Amino acid sequence: MANRSRKLTPKGSKLNQPRAGGMKRVAKKPQKKLKRGSWLSSMLAIAILLSSASLITAFAWISVLFIFNPDQVSWLNKILPAWAQIPLGNHERPQTLKQIQLDLSRKNQIFGETLPLNQNAKNSFLLPVFQQRANCQSDCEELVELRVYQLSEELEFKSQSENYYYLATQLPVTGLEESFVISPLRDETSEPDVSISLPLTEVQRFEGGTPSPGVWFDLRGKRQQGTGAITYGQVVYYNPERTNLLQMLSWTSPNGQLPKWQQVTGDGTKELVVDQSIGLEPHLQVYQVKPLKLFLKPIQLEAITLKSSALKDSAYQNALSIARSGLWTPAFEWLKFIKKQRKGIWTEAAQAQMDLIRFHSQLTKTQAEKTWASPSQEVLADLIDGRWGKALQVFEASPHNAQEIATLLKADEKRLWNRTAEALRVNPNRREVQAWFALISKVQQGKEHTNSWLRAQPKITKDNLAYIQGLLARLNGEGTKSQISFTHPSQIVGTVQPITQVTNTEWLQPNSSADLQLTDNQV
Repeated sequence: MANRSRKLTPKGSKLNQPRAGGMKRVAKKPQKKLKRGSWLSSMLAIAILLSSASLITAFAWISVLFIFNPDQVSWLNKILPAWAQIPLGNHERPQTLKQIQLDLSRKNQIFGETLPLNQNAKNSFLLPVFQQRANCQSDCEELVELRVYQLSEELEFKSQSENYYYLATQLPVTGLEESFVISPLRDETSEPDVSISLPLTEVQRFEGGTPSPGVWFDLRGKRQQGTGAITYGQVVYYNPERTNLLQMLSWTSPNGQLPKWQQVTGDGTKELVVDQSIGLEPHLQVYQVKPLKLFLKPIQLEAITLKSSALKDSAYQNALSIARSGLWTPAFEWLKFIKKQRKGIWTEAAQAQMDLIRFHSQLTKTQAEKTWASPSQEVLADLIDGRWGKALQVFEASPHNAQEIATLLKADEKRLWNRTAEALRVNPNRREVQAWFALISKVQQGKEHTNSWLRAQPKITKDNLAYIQGLLARLNGEGTKSQISFTHPSQIVGTVQPITQVTNTEWLQPNSSADLQLTDNQV
C-alpha cells in the first residue's frame, strides 16, 4: 500500500520538491464556478412566490368585498364566462329614480319625498315608502319602510346620462300601539283596553346640533284626543360607518310637541327631549347618547331617570324623593346646597339627575311667576312649584273663589296630594304644608277624616290648629257667610265698586222720563 501511494505522485514533480527553508508547497483545490442556469432558476422561484402572494392577497380582498358589499365586485362578471359568474344574491342591480318608482308602483306602494344623507344629495338619500290605508278618511298614506340608496360608482352605470342607485339598506316600519300612545293620559292603576296599531304618516330629518357622525330622523303620526291631538312617533338613526338604519326610540307627547335636540346637561352634547307635560304639570323625558360595544349598533339613547340615586347620601336621596313627587324647585335648591357641602365630590350621573330636576324647575318657576286671571289657576301654579305660603295668600284673598279652588283640589288626580304628603314627610311641622294637606284632605276624603288627621298630629300647636280650621271654614264659604248679617233679607252675595266716569251708552236707560234722584251714600 505504501508503494502504491508513492506512485500517485511522479518522481521529480515540483510538488514534491522541498522549498527553501525545508517547507513543502501545498496544492490549492480548484474553485467550482456557480452555473448561470442555477441563478436563473432561483430568481424564477422568487418571482413565482411573490406572484402567488399577490394573487392570494387580491383574492382575499375580493372575498371581503363580496361578503360585505357584493356590488363592488360585480365588475368581474364582465370578464368571467357565464359558468363562472359571481352570484350577487338578493342585491339588486342599480336603478334610476324612475325605475325605483315604477317598481314600487307595481307593489302598490308609494314613492315618498327623498331626504339627503349628506351635503351632496345626489350621492345618497333616504327614501320613505308608503302604502295606502284601507277605509281611510285622513292621513291615509301609512309609512311601511325606509330605504337608503347610494350612487353607483361602477363604470357600467357611471357613464350613463341618468344617475343609477343601488339599495344600500332598508328598515321595515310598523305603527305604535294605541295603549302606548295614550299612556301619559291614563291612570297608572287602570287596565289598558284592547289596543290597535296607530300608523306613522310623516318622516322628517332632525336638523342642526344633532350628535354626529350619522343622521337622525323623526317618524311620526297624530291621534285626535278631544279638542286636541296626541303626537307620537319613532326616532331612527342612520349609521354611515355601518350603512344601516336603527330604530332607537318610540315616543309620545299628549300636548302635541315634537321631540327636539337641546342642551340640558353640561357635557357639550345635546340631548333628545320629549315633552309629555299635561296642562301645568311638567313632564320632560331627556335621553342621552351613550356608546355601545356592538358592531352594528355602536350607540343608544338612554333616559335620565330619578328611580335610583346616583349617590349614597341620605340628603341626596330625600331631594330625589321630593323631585319624584313633583316638587322640582325645592328639590333643585336642596341639591345645590348638597353639592356645595360636598365641595366638588360629585359624579357625572348625579349632575345629570340634578340637570333634569333643574330643567323641570325652570318650567314650574315660569308658571308660578305669571299673572293668572283665575285664582284657582294661580293657586295650582304656586302649589306645583312648592310655594305653599304664596298659594295660601291667594286663597285667603279670594273668599268668593273658595268654591272654585275647592273644585280644583277635588279634581286633582293625586298630583297635589303626593306633593303635600312628601313635603310633610320631609318637614312635618311646617304650617303652610299642614294647611294645604288638610284642605286637600277635606275636599277629597271628607271633614271627619280631616279632623281625625289634625287630632293625630303630635306637634301641631293650638294657634296652628285654629288657623287651619279657619281655612277649612273658608273652603265651604262659611267665612263669607259670617261677614253677612243673618237678618239680611237678600240671598245675593256680591261686592260693589265706585265708578269715577260714567259712559251713558254702556248703561240701560230707564223707561221713565223722570230723573233719578240719589239719596245719601248712593253713587
